[in-house]
Formats: sequence, structure tokens, C-alpha cells
Amino acid sequence: MQRRQFIATTAAAVSSLVAQPTAPAAPKACKILGFTKSFSDLSLADSAALVEEVGWDGVDVTIRAKSTHIKIESVADDLPKFIELLKKRGKDSCMVTTDVLKITDKEEKFLRALASCGIKKYRLGFQMYQKNDDPMKVARDMAPVFRDIAALNKELGLWAGYQNHSGPNFFGGPIWDAIMAMEPTDPTHLGLCFDIAHATVEGGQSWPIQYRLARPRIGVAYVKDYRWREADSNWHRDSCEFGKGIVRKAYFDSLKQSNFTGEFCQHHEYPLGTGAERIAFYRRDLESLRKFLA
Repeated sequence: MQRRQFIATTAAAVSSLVAQPTAPAAPKACKILGFTKSFSDLSLADSAALVEEVGWDGVDVTIRAKSTHIKIESVADDLPKFIELLKKRGKDSCMVTTDVLKITDKEEKFLRALASCGIKKYRLGFQMYQKNDDPMKVARDMAPVFRDIAALNKELGLWAGYQNHSGPNFFGGPIWDAIMAMEPTDPTHLGLCFDIAHATVEGGQSWPIQYRLARPRIGVAYVKDYRWREADSNWHRDSCEFGKGIVRKAYFDSLKQSNFTGEFCQHHEYPLGTGAERIAFYRRDLESLRKFLA
């Protein structure tokens, strides 16, 4: 081959290689957690065994004044114990649900205890609207509260998420109010535990707009489902098995396409029974979620 022809041929080959886009790496599967609220009647050892039997990757464990799995005053002893029980079964304690909604000496001590145990994410408590409150004023008043929380989170290497709920009294239910109050803060330290079921109840067919508002702040995706039922000329919202209610697969498709890397956390608010019956419900909901994510 002539030198000039060799150079031209080699250049063309290199050019064709450069022109081919590199295939993106397959996204790492997000962890799926079980929310311990629905099995807080179990001991920590039995809870760890249940998590393994159901097939979750880890848990979101409640540590709060009411409806809790671990008592606040016992966090220094019981949280490390629970984490170790889960680790022995190859599971994680990925996050904690708390009552924290302001930073005082008590809350700072509590959050430092979480950080010392290796916890990286926690859910905040709830802010409620009072009768005739101006939503704009409440959002403005919450802004410095969120700034303080984000500042301590930055120091401790934590992320906090506020959960949106449905109903006339929940700050964050409409989404825009929580987003407005969080606006000056860094999403790596403060965001949303986004609940698509509550967002769909509040937004109806406009849930995609609420999702787009929330997406830059979503650190954890909460998963559950509801049905609407008419009775006595009124509509009632009933909790149901995941995949059998109003929540649409399109949400999960959009979340995956956005390169979401947080956790999915399953909530169960319908009657579960006990023992084998409860485990069967957990497994069915987990399988339904995996199908939505496939």
C-alpha cells in the first residue's frame, strides 16, 4: 500500500470510530425500601428477618414521637443494633423518618446521632396550614426554617426530604409551596420525599405538572396507591394494593428517563392482616413495583 493511501485509509477508520457514540452505561438499579411503620409491632430482629423474606433492599425506619418503630430516646442504642441486624442479612437502613422540622439543640443532637450511625437521608416532619392561613406567607415563613435545616445537613453530610401529603391542611400538598420555600437551598441537602399517590389525589390529571415542579428536588420516591369510591353522594379515597389504583406507570417511566438515582420506598396503608398474609401483600406490592420499573 502506498504511504498516502495508508494515511487516508487509517484516517477514515479513526474518523468512523470517533463518529460512533459510546454506548451509555446501564443505569444502576435503584434500591427499594420497606417503610417500617406497617410492621413496627415487630421486634428489631423480627423486622430484619421480614425485610429479608419480603425481598426489600433496606428500610426507612420511623424514629419519632408517635407511630414509631424506634423511640427517640433509644436511638443511640437501638438504631445501631437495627443497622447491624440488617447488615447481617445483606440489607441497609438507608433512611429514617423523623419529626424534625426546625433546628434546636435537641434536633441538632438527634441529627448528629443519626449521622454518627451512618444514616445519610431522613424525612422531615409536617407543617400544617391553620384555618384561613395565607399560603404565600406560610411558604415565606418556612424558607428560613428550611435554610437552617439545609445548613446543618451540609455540615453533617445529610439530606432531608419533605413529604407531600393530600388534604386541605398540609403544607407541601400543592407542591409549589414547598418548592418555593426550598428555592434558595441546595438540593443535595434538602428536597422532597415525593409521594406520587398523594400528588395524584391532589393534582388529578395535572399530576405531571406537580411532578415536573418536584423533579429537581426528588431524593426518595414514596410508593403507594389509592382508589376512589362513591358512597352517600360523596367520594372517598381508599388505600389499596399497589398497581390497582390511580397511580400511573407513566410516572415511573418519566422518573427513570430523568436518571433518578434515589431510593423507592413502599408504603402500605390498606389492611394487611398478620403473619403470612401480611408478607404476601408486601411481596405482591414489591412485584408490582418491579414490573412498573422493568
